[in-house]
Amino acid sequence: MDASLVVKVAIVTCAGRGIGRAIAIALASQGVRVSLAARTEEELEDTASSIIADGGQALSLIHISEPTRRY
Repeated sequence: MDASLVVKVAIVTCAGRGIGRAIAIALASQGVRVSLAARTEEELEDTASSIIADGGQALSLIHISEPTRRY
């Protein structure tokens, strides 16, 4: 495989805060394109904005919400 065609992509869960956010930012700073998932949309968008502002590529694809329980 031609090394020039290799693209690094990571899906980072819990990317809104804490360790997940730190991992997403660290990967992006190394040139990895990151797809972000989190339970809190605001925090998720904040992480993506930080990465993009620093020149990285981030996409908030998933907003995981608490499912409604029906009994």
